[in-house]
Amino acid sequence: MIHKERVLKALSKEQPDRVPFFFWAAPEFSDKMMAHLGFTDRDQLLEYLGVDFRFVEPTYIGKSLISADKKTKKDIWGVGYSKMKEGDNEYWNADMFPLQGVTDPAELDSYPWPTVDLFDFESLLAQTEKYKDYAIMTAPGYSSPGLFRIIQRLLGREDFLDVMMSHPKFFEALCIKVTSFYMEFVEKMMAVAGDKIDFIRIADNFGSDYGLSISHEIWESYCKPAIEAFIAIPRQLDIKIYMHSSGGVRKLLPEFISIGVDLLGPITPKAKGMNPADLEADFGKYMSFCGALDEELLLRNGTVEEVKAGVTYLLETMSAGGGFILGPSHKFKVETPVENVIAMYEAAKAFKY
Repeated sequence: MIHKERVLKALSKEQPDRVPFFFWAAPEFSDKMMAHLGFTDRDQLLEYLGVDFRFVEPTYIGKSLISADKKTKKDIWGVGYSKMKEGDNEYWNADMFPLQGVTDPAELDSYPWPTVDLFDFESLLAQTEKYKDYAIMTAPGYSSPGLFRIIQRLLGREDFLDVMMSHPKFFEALCIKVTSFYMEFVEKMMAVAGDKIDFIRIADNFGSDYGLSISHEIWESYCKPAIEAFIAIPRQLDIKIYMHSSGGVRKLLPEFISIGVDLLGPITPKAKGMNPADLEADFGKYMSFCGALDEELLLRNGTVEEVKAGVTYLLETMSAGGGFILGPSHKFKVETPVENVIAMYEAAKAFKY
C-alpha cells in the first residue's frame, strides 16, 4: 500500500495496513535529527521514519527576509525575529510586532501587506509530481491559512485581546486584510495544483491547556467566516481539510465538523477535554484525528522504553478501524531527544492491530 492510499483509507474509516505517520518539527530539530542520522535532506529523514505525508508550498520569490549577518529576519507580514541561542540550540524568537500600538483603521491602508506576487505558484507542479505517492498537504507557515495566529504576531500577543475588545472596527479591518490575502493565495494554489493536493492545512490555535481561549461569539464573528472563506474552493475540489488547533478545543469540535473539517490535529492529550479515547468515542464517526503522542512530557523527558510503551498504548486505543494518524501532540522541539523520536516511529512500525 502506497503512502497516499494508506492515509486516505484511514480517513475513510477503514483500517489500513498500518497506522499512517505524521511528522511536524521545528526546523532546528529536523536539522539536528538529520545530522544525527547522517542525512543531507528532509526527504531522506521522512523516508527513514516512514512518514506518509509530504508538505508543498509555492516558492517565495520576493526579496530576502533574512539579514546579511543571519541574526535577524522578517516574515512576509513584516513581523521581526531574532536568532536566540540556549546552549547548543538556536531558534528564532518573534520580538518585533509591526502593528503594535496601532488602532486606527486608516493606517492599515498604507501598511506593506504581502501579495501573491511574492510567490511562484507554478513551482507547486514539480513538488506535487515528486510526492505523488504521498498524502500531499499544504505546508506549515505561509501556505497554511490562518487568522488569529497572524494577527497576534502583527499586534503582539500581549496586546491582541485588548485590541480585539477595545477597538473592534480596527480589529475587523485587520481581519479583512488577512483574510483577503489568504483567499487570493488559496485561489492561486488551487488553480495550479488543486487536483494534486490532498489536504489544505488551516492553522490557528483556539485553545490552551485549560480549554477554549475564545468565546462562541468570537468564533462566529471572526474565525468561522474566515475559515469558511479559506476552504470554499478546496471543498469544491474535494480536497480534505486539516484543522491545526492545539489545546483544549473539544467544545469547538461540533463547529469544526459543521464546516467540513476532515482531520483535526495535533491532539493535545493533557489539555482539558482532549483525551484521545473520549474524542474518538464522541466524534470519531464524523472526523479523524492526528497527533496525540505527548511531546512535552513523554517525548521530551521520557526514556526510549517509556516512549515505546506510550506509542503502543495510544495505538491500542485509537488505531482500530482507521480514523487516526500518529504524530506528536506538538511539533518536535530542538531539545527533544532524537532517540525518543526514532523510538516513536519504530514502535509504531512494530505495532500489530
